[in-house]
Amino acid sequence: MDSSSTDQKPLLARQPIFDKNLGVAAYELLFRNSTDNFASPTDQDSATSQVLLSAYSEYDITQLTGSVPGFVNFTKNLLLSDIPFEKKSLVIEVLEDITDCNEVITALSQLKEEGYTIALDDFVYSNDKLELIKLCDIIKVDLRAYSTEKEFLLDVKRIKNTKRRMLAEKIENHEEFEKCKELGFELFQGYFFAKPQLVKGKQLSYNRQVVLSLIAQLHRPEVNLDFLEEILVRDPELTYKLLKLVNSAAYTRGRKLTKVKQALTWLGLRKIKSWVILLSLSQLDDKPQELTSVALIRAKTCELMASQLNSNDTESFFTVGILSCLPAFMDMNMHKLLEHIPLSDEIHNALLYYKGYPGFVLATVMAHENGWWDKINWNSLAKMGIRDQHLNDFYQEAVSWSNRYKDMT
Repeated sequence: MDSSSTDQKPLLARQPIFDKNLGVAAYELLFRNSTDNFASPTDQDSATSQVLLSAYSEYDITQLTGSVPGFVNFTKNLLLSDIPFEKKSLVIEVLEDITDCNEVITALSQLKEEGYTIALDDFVYSNDKLELIKLCDIIKVDLRAYSTEKEFLLDVKRIKNTKRRMLAEKIENHEEFEKCKELGFELFQGYFFAKPQLVKGKQLSYNRQVVLSLIAQLHRPEVNLDFLEEILVRDPELTYKLLKLVNSAAYTRGRKLTKVKQALTWLGLRKIKSWVILLSLSQLDDKPQELTSVALIRAKTCELMASQLNSNDTESFFTVGILSCLPAFMDMNMHKLLEHIPLSDEIHNALLYYKGYPGFVLATVMAHENGWWDKINWNSLAKMGIRDQHLNDFYQEAVSWSNRYKDMT
């Protein structure tokens, strides 16, 4: 694997940062140099420099972060260098091991004066950080950094007294999210939003029952285009969204389709099932829009990996990506959900146990989107003809494609 190539771009992923209403306020950019270097502290300067150059120069940053800024970790050396990037698109994260020495304070004062937003990462309160606090706009608090709740609450009280915006990171569940809101946090980070909100004794809502029933019907062995058309015409909103999607330039190339049957024939049974599932899930308006984005990016990345593997059934990989998000949409665990859906053994085992090619691809894509680079089996990928840069490119393409999808619907 040619990971030492000087023109190789770093691996790059993003993690959403939410406001109180679960709208995306920013993205943190997660990165790693290559499969040979896990962004170790000794090479952090190089890694951060590369991600900045790639994200803000080689890539169109709006494809990664849209209209919101990107948070990027800065080492001491990078803080002391020139930062020729758009101020509105970048939040400078000062790493927790950086001390408030004179040269750092001088550099941050200059950046602050130039209009950059500054955040303190993994912050634990101490009096020797008062100068850093004065210069920052946002303080990030790692919920997992405290051994006791008493220590956590004491730090929160101290930080609130500084009048800086508080960002809670590594939130693991919805209960922690609600608690942090009550404590006065304004920004929230972690994949809690992509996990089911399990409440004992809670019944599945009517609209979720309808969606789950639709997904089950779509996976019946006898399903055909006529049966699918019959299902769709009962839901005008779903039909409208499907026709709008199919009539986008990405599919029709100038041909106008006005009937459901035309759309079904044009896309084919396998692809249309995936689109109907995705469109129906996106109608659950009590879930953050970012969850749909995660499903889109995950599904498309799985599909692109399947293409690289020369699979004859890339639609199944796409479906696995979508269905892997089903617990978060439905607020049910995967085992319970799959009791209601007649899936093939291959898809069933992929979703529950990450077995087979679809399961391996799904596990790889999920590790990449979380920035868990060391959990990816790079050796197995290499044997399949997939290099680290392939995976990076697939992810970038999936992010761009998801942006186009949202415009289409």
